[in-house]
Parts: sequence; structure tokens; C-alpha cells
Amino acid sequence: MTGRRKVVPWFIVFVAMVCSWPLQAADRPLNIHGFVSQGYLSSTDNNYYGDSTQGSFDLTELGVNVFHAPMPSLSLAAQVVSRRAGALYDGDPRVDYAFLDYRLLSSLDGYGGFRLGRVKIPIGFHNETRDVAATRPGILLPQSIYVEGLGIRDFYIGVDGLAAYGEWFLARSTLQLDVGLAVPTTLQDETQAAFLRTVSAPGDLRLTSGQNLRLLYEQDGGRLRLAATYSRVRTEYRPAAQDFLLRGLAPVDALVLSAEWNWEDFSLMAEAVHRRIRRSGFIPSVPDAGRYEQGYYIQGTYRLGNGWEAFLRYDTHWNDRTDRAGHRQSMESLAPESLAPQAPHRFYQHQWTLGTGWRITPQWLLRAEWHHVHGTALTPLADNPVFDEAGGKARWDLFALQASFTF
Repeated sequence: MTGRRKVVPWFIVFVAMVCSWPLQAADRPLNIHGFVSQGYLSSTDNNYYGDSTQGSFDLTELGVNVFHAPMPSLSLAAQVVSRRAGALYDGDPRVDYAFLDYRLLSSLDGYGGFRLGRVKIPIGFHNETRDVAATRPGILLPQSIYVEGLGIRDFYIGVDGLAAYGEWFLARSTLQLDVGLAVPTTLQDETQAAFLRTVSAPGDLRLTSGQNLRLLYEQDGGRLRLAATYSRVRTEYRPAAQDFLLRGLAPVDALVLSAEWNWEDFSLMAEAVHRRIRRSGFIPSVPDAGRYEQGYYIQGTYRLGNGWEAFLRYDTHWNDRTDRAGHRQSMESLAPESLAPQAPHRFYQHQWTLGTGWRITPQWLLRAEWHHVHGTALTPLADNPVFDEAGGKARWDLFALQASFTF
């Protein structure tokens, strides 16, 4: 991860707006669309996406996507995204997805096919569209499920590989299955830093294998939605010459359960995660270790009419389910081989969020949120390089504004 900051390529927005109407390619259109959003964050203590204790505009997202179907059974899709988010992301454009989609089967009973290339990872309800502000259930996603501040955001959004999908139409419901296989690749710098808990390791952390499976059930046109997602990730650290780390393994297994109920004016949504994280071999003097992360959120959203809505969310996370108060992990951080001492609240994070949104037009959306936070486990370390021995403030507040435009 570097400290470089580059100017956000706003010319992409201009080009995309000029080209946002369908372009005709023979008898099938080439569609170009996109989004742009700008946020402002202010916190009482602990920085979040920039120097938020002084007020930060370091949350900017923009993207341009294209879609073309040269044949009824074949389509091509790609999206480039630029994201500026504090010290974690400097606005460099990246390929969010770029894949070939081939539909093998299509009938009155359902359809199925596969995607090849860089594909989105279906996790829970929001992972596939989390880059688009207008599709999220708030400015900041529930961090217990959709972790963003620890450098592993891109790791869980998309992957190079093969994805297969199928959907079956039942009497009053649908059943959807998504399966993904990742190809081996070297992980990005910020992801390596998050896994290894250091930015100075000279070697490479590689994804050696990855699988993802999601089963999604919808009844009565989405009135009830249920989903289960299982992800299996295997990583290996390959040390460089004269490395202070040895060859190590860091496998992660995660199970996410999701449920949503929708009525005319009110929606209730809840998701829970159980992660098993292990580390072995990195440092000879440190024994192999494993832990079980857990978290969940529940959110109620009320639609007020005239494009207005309001929501209340409770979101909670524990780094280790057997040490929810963080005392044992805090004591372990005092050991000589530990990178730095950490206060107990560095190992959990619980927060209440009250938010509102106003969809001015189908394209424009304004949002405001207030977060009351206890703990700092999911607070971006990159934005807080001088966390003192107490690990920042245990209780703090965060206020966020965002304007987003889709085209």
C-alpha cells in the first residue's frame, strides 16, 4: 500500500455523461452507464476516510460500465471504478469487473449459464453492487458483514475466475444458485497489509484457491428474501530473500446468513456472519493460531413518501467470539513478538446508525447518517497511524453526508 494520492479522473465522468445514451451496434445496443458520488465525514474521535476529526471530503466514488449482447445467449460487460477513501484508496482507476456471460439454458422454468473473467462475488444481499452508492442501504455499509476499513474491500468484491449461475421459477417464488471459482493471483498491497498486519513485508501474499457459493430464495416478488453464502479462501505467503517472515498460510472460511422482509412502507433486514481465520508458519516463535470472528446487523427502513426514507440500524462485530470484551487479546498484544499493544476495544465494534435519504429524481440521491460507535476493531488503521497505546477512543460519533448521481 502506498501513500501516493492521485487526482481523481473526473474526465471519465464527462466522457460517460456524453456517451450515456445507448449506442447502436447493428441491431443490438451498446449501453454505457455509470455513477458518481461525493461524501463528507466528520467524527468526534478516530479518523474515518481521511482526517474526519477535522472534516473530510475523502470519500469519492465514480464508475463507468458498458454492456453489449452480440447474441441472445452471449453478453459482454465491464466496469472501471475510481475510489478515493482516506489513506486506503487514492482514486486510481481499477477494473471492477470484465466478463463474458454465456447463457446455456433459458426456458419458462428458469435459466442458467456461466461467466468468465473478472466477476463479482455474490455475498449476502449487497456485495455485488456495493460500489454504487444508490444501491446500498446507507452511506456506509454494515461493517460486520461488508468490511471496508481494513484493506480487504477489493479482496471480497471481485475475483478473476469462473462463475456459474442458475435460477428456477417456482409457483410463488424463485430459487437462485451462484457458484464461483477463483484462479491463483497475487493479492493487492492493502489486502496483504490487512492479512499480515504489517506494510513492510517484502514477500508476496498469494491467493492459492477460492470458492464461493450462494443460495438465494425469494417469495412473492421479493416480499421475503432468504440467502446463505459460504466462502472458502486459501492464501500463502511467499517470502523474499532475507525476509523477516517465513512461508505462512492464512486460510479464511466464512458463512453469511441473510433475511429480508418487505412491506409497502417498511422493510426489515438482518444478516449475520461467522468467519474462521487461521495463521500458521509466519514466525517460528509464534505458535499457529486460529479464531472465530462473528457479527450481525439488523436494519429497519421506513419509506416516508415523496422520495424520502429513514432507517435505524444496529451493527455489531467481535474479532473473537470467545473473547468478546477483548481483554485476553489485549493482554496477548503485550507479548514481545506482538507488533504493538492494543486496548480491549480494538477487538470489537458496536454501533447504532440513524440515517435518512431523499431521492430527488431517479438519478439524484442525497443521504445523511449519524453513527454512535463503541469500539474500533473495524476503524481504518490506515487513517489512524498514530493510534496511541489506548488504541484511539473507545466511544465516538461519526456524521456522514453523501450526494450520488447515476447515469
